[in-house]
Amino acid sequence: MRRCHDLIGDKKIFQFGIRSGEREEFSFAKDHCFQQKFTFFGLHRLFEKLADKPVYFTIDLDVLDAAVFPGTGTPEAGGVSFLELIDAIQDVCQLRIVGCDLCELSPVYDQSGCSTATACKVLRELLLALKT
Repeated sequence: MRRCHDLIGDKKIFQFGIRSGEREEFSFAKDHCFQQKFTFFGLHRLFEKLADKPVYFTIDLDVLDAAVFPGTGTPEAGGVSFLELIDAIQDVCQLRIVGCDLCELSPVYDQSGCSTATACKVLRELLLALKT
C-alpha cells in the first residue's frame, strides 16, 4: 500500500478489515490513509466521496477469519465472515471500478481445500457484482 500511496497521494487509500501489521505501518496509515480495523464499518460513508471517481478494488482474502479461510500466509483471528465480505463486495462494486484483484490464497496451508473453494466463490461473486 505504501507504493500505491507514492503513486496516488494522501487520503486516497481506504482499507477495511485490517487486523495485523507493524507499528510503522499503522502510524503511516493513520496520517495518510483511511483505515478501519477488523470490520467494514464506515464503508458506506465513502460512496458519496468516491461516486464519480475511478476505483481500484483489491481484496486480500486474509480479511476473512482464519476459521473460515486458513489457507493464507497470514492467518489472523478476528476476521470478517464470508457473508460480510460478499455484502461489502456487492456494495463496493456499485462504484466505478476500473480494476480489481484478489490475493492471499495459499492452498498449501489448507489441505482440506476449503480455502480454495472459498476463494473461487469470492471470485465468482466479485465477477457477478462487477457485471451488474
